[in-house]
Amino acid sequence: MALGLALMMLAGVALSSPALAYERGGPNIVTKNPTVGKRGLYMIEDGDTLWDLCDIFFGDPWYWPNLWSYNPQLTSPHWIYPGDIIQVREPRPLERTTLVWSESRYSGRKSEMEILARYVGYLPANPFKKSGQIKWAREQHETLGEYDEIYVEFGVDTKVKRGERFTIYREEGELEHPETGDLVGHRIRHLGVARVLDADQHYVKALILRSYEEIQRGDLITSIFPHSWVVGPVTNKNELTATLVDFFEPGTMAGQFQYVYIDKGRNDGVERGNRFLVRRRGDGIWEDENEDDDFELDAFPWERVGEIMIVESFESASLGVVAASIAEFEIGEQLYMPKDY
Repeated sequence: MALGLALMMLAGVALSSPALAYERGGPNIVTKNPTVGKRGLYMIEDGDTLWDLCDIFFGDPWYWPNLWSYNPQLTSPHWIYPGDIIQVREPRPLERTTLVWSESRYSGRKSEMEILARYVGYLPANPFKKSGQIKWAREQHETLGEYDEIYVEFGVDTKVKRGERFTIYREEGELEHPETGDLVGHRIRHLGVARVLDADQHYVKALILRSYEEIQRGDLITSIFPHSWVVGPVTNKNELTATLVDFFEPGTMAGQFQYVYIDKGRNDGVERGNRFLVRRRGDGIWEDENEDDDFELDAFPWERVGEIMIVESFESASLGVVAASIAEFEIGEQLYMPKDY
């Protein structure tokens, strides 16, 4: 096979224009010997060479380099064997390769996800003032956990009953509005659940039923509230603007599935499941000092960079989770709740 191909080439056969019968877009031909299927495949038989096959298929044996290029599995044009499958048509790209553009590559759909949300990181000012405190414990160790017994001190105006349940938490600082400096609420860490065993003495005796983290003397207790629930999107009834106040996890940026706080709540018409769009405008690499130019900013449209779904709404603030983002969020981001969204 290989020797026959080499001798043919050395004999100086005259170069002529190839018939190109199997070129892309060219007509099919019917050959008198080899059989080619619809996919353009041919099985090598004993005695075949690329030179001979090109003479049959294309009417020109000098077309053999093209035929070899169609078959990268052939490491050498001189070595083909009976039973090998070769492609005798030029490989074609996928016929239905299409590219569909939306209005913008930044355009996004509504988030339709449901999440198992947990109560994290926020307590309005009023419940915080009414909190009790774990003053002592019956246990002989510093850190407390499930089934440990504790002694809680409540304010004189707080009525506590045996069997009543409370949420245990730890205060981790105040939440202030990034623009006004006003107190929005308190950042807290949810620690567990306690049940009252005895309320006849000044120090109320309670049992830690559940602990999510280590509990210590000095941690706070407030009225029980749901600890987790399934949240899904609901249609916004109102149009509203808001500001991203802070993040639950410490840091300077937030991304998808992280908890955040916003400065609007039930009094503003915000409900669990409402969705806020995170919006920006201006040049993508502008520094903060350039953003003070109101005239320049007003000349740009608002662009969507993400979405926040509300998991719990309080009187004047809400806890949300980042449902979608194409960029990291910062404190002070402008939020927009479109009506009927």
